[in-house]
Amino acid sequence: MNRYYTIMIVPERDHPKTFRIPRFVYKSLAFMFILLFIVLGILLYDYYQIVQQVYQNKHLTIENRELREQVQVFQMKLNSLVKDINRIKIFEKKLKVVTGLDNLGGSGKSLEEDPDLTLVPPEIKKDLIELPSLESLSKDDDFQKLRGLYEQKIAKIFGMEVGYTYTKNWLKLTQRSFQLAGEFGLFDYKYDALKGPVRNLEVQIHSLDQFLLDKESMLRSTPSIFPTRGWITSYYGPRKSPHSGRKKMHEGLDIGGKTGTPILAPADGVISFSGHKAGFGKFVQIDHGYGLETIFGHAHKLFVREGEKVKRGKTIALLGSTGLSTGPHLHYEVRVNGIAVDPLYYILD
Repeated sequence: MNRYYTIMIVPERDHPKTFRIPRFVYKSLAFMFILLFIVLGILLYDYYQIVQQVYQNKHLTIENRELREQVQVFQMKLNSLVKDINRIKIFEKKLKVVTGLDNLGGSGKSLEEDPDLTLVPPEIKKDLIELPSLESLSKDDDFQKLRGLYEQKIAKIFGMEVGYTYTKNWLKLTQRSFQLAGEFGLFDYKYDALKGPVRNLEVQIHSLDQFLLDKESMLRSTPSIFPTRGWITSYYGPRKSPHSGRKKMHEGLDIGGKTGTPILAPADGVISFSGHKAGFGKFVQIDHGYGLETIFGHAHKLFVREGEKVKRGKTIALLGSTGLSTGPHLHYEVRVNGIAVDPLYYILD
């Protein structure tokens, strides 16, 4: 085997020159050159990865800053919506006070206790707002306009004002950023869908509030609550008299209960009679004005006197069994212009 390699250099005007390189030196140089090439390739690849990471970090920094700014805008919009809802709640409270039903208990559930809205009548349910999803708006022109505006804003942030409609899907990072346009557009679409009905509802409640203020006196004077705690033992209408055995008109409700149960005034009014009356025992009559009167018979004890003003919910007597009575109960009547009507039409709780 050759032990040396000879390198000859032939100048144009001089004698040739030769160099003898040992074989192991030649192979060592070749190995070092290949090794250097590999190391250089690795370094270039690492440098490329670092450049890519720097680009990604810059992209994410811009994206996060935009997200933070957008979240602040969204929060301001939501705060405005919450203020509108709070104003409506204030009006709701005010309306309860005006109608005198603010502190009166009821046996039914409230809407706050009914998350599935099972208490809402069908005719009202159909008018409830249903917010759309991103998929359901794929062909909605208004939503597409909103998304287009956000895409333009995102393109401007990344310096892609021209041609972004074609290049936005080339890189995963830019594709992900442009997907935010759909989310932002969906938020604005939902916000606009809520803002209009809330504004209209506030106007309607303002109108109702004004109407109720005008009718406040009449509402306070209209019987609207169950006068005592118990169960109905006899309804309004024809029935066989428990005393004579003959069929006759029963002009009120008989509400059975425990002796001593409070009897409440069903509306504001003036006591027109308080004392003993034949057949009814201890008896109270309230004149509510507007042609409305209520009658309470068979009481155990009376707490009001003639001419006294009472408010809805005030205890006027205790349930008993005085007069012609077969057991502890309240005989309750509602009269309109002197004519007895079914009291159930005047019980709202």
